[in-house]
Amino acid sequence: MNVFFDEEKLEKGEQFAGQLTQAIEVSNLSIIILSADYASSDVCLAELSHIMALTRNQGHIVLPIFFHVDPSDVKNLRGSFKKTFDNHESNEKLDQVKVKQWKADLAQVGTLDGIHIKCDKPEAEHIKHIVGYAIQKLMKHQVFLSFGDDTRLNFSSHLLKALEDTGINVVSDKAEIEISQAVAASNLSIIVLSKDYASSESCLTQLSAIMSTEKHIVLPIFYHVKPSDVENLSVSFKASFDHHESNGLLQVQQWKKDFAEVGILQGWPIEGGYFDRPDTEFIEEVVQYVIKKLNRQSKSVSDDLVGIDDQKETILRLIEQEDSRVIGLWGMGGIGKTTLADAVYHEISSEFELIAFFKMLERKLKTKE
Repeated sequence: MNVFFDEEKLEKGEQFAGQLTQAIEVSNLSIIILSADYASSDVCLAELSHIMALTRNQGHIVLPIFFHVDPSDVKNLRGSFKKTFDNHESNEKLDQVKVKQWKADLAQVGTLDGIHIKCDKPEAEHIKHIVGYAIQKLMKHQVFLSFGDDTRLNFSSHLLKALEDTGINVVSDKAEIEISQAVAASNLSIIVLSKDYASSESCLTQLSAIMSTEKHIVLPIFYHVKPSDVENLSVSFKASFDHHESNGLLQVQQWKKDFAEVGILQGWPIEGGYFDRPDTEFIEEVVQYVIKKLNRQSKSVSDDLVGIDDQKETILRLIEQEDSRVIGLWGMGGIGKTTLADAVYHEISSEFELIAFFKMLERKLKTKE
């Protein structure tokens, strides 16, 4: 994980505050280690307030660690926290409006679910738990792939490999996580609808989770089945749902509704007849479609900027040169070097098997002259 924390004892001031603000805003998750002396630091409280503002406005993820302090003391500003804020309120140099906001934000953190570290077990166990939580929260798959057992060892396995070979992160029913979490953590879902798909309760559970996820891209592949049979729950699908209903499963009606809804979506009908194309051609077409969809969804803000196209084309021409290996962008801060690099990256990323875009957070330290 790429982690930022203020390990250096930098001088307080607007420049330092700006660096902290930037670090928080480019992060996906913030861990706040609340100790007995935490609130005595103006910088810590400023960090906490900015984190909580992002949480309220943008859904920023926060994990509070109550390090040998009682969460109720944080929530109610008791004990050492009360003494600290009494000092802040009596300090004429501090903006009391900010102090009031600090108190409200700290109290709100005390109400959040977190990890309470006491002397009950070694810190190493607590740290392992914290790391596992962070991994789970930051996990982001690009594609969720749902398929039945009758395509597991042929079409679906080939499709899975083709997606992964392109550099796309794929999660399927092999993942040791909850289905709803896996779908929610994905940008797009592919459903390989085969003759035996509806016979599987787990497949139908996956399909319902996919269809209930808001603003989610769904791509159905009608593998040797007709979309109209899916929509109307006919042929083999009728027999499968009749079987589920005979078992008295309560969720069958929702499964039927979601399954029929998938049948009206635009997707790929693969008939599998003598005059049909080979599966490999369909798979290649699906992979290219997915790449375009994911690139469009992760569209950079730079795509909406005016006047960047000419600069982007200049760099693209340099990249196409035979001996081009490294290209550097030089210039003063704030003129758009990173924005330009981001635009170029999104333009050509689909042409490569493996891609990565690194953003370095620059930290300027004061030096003695």
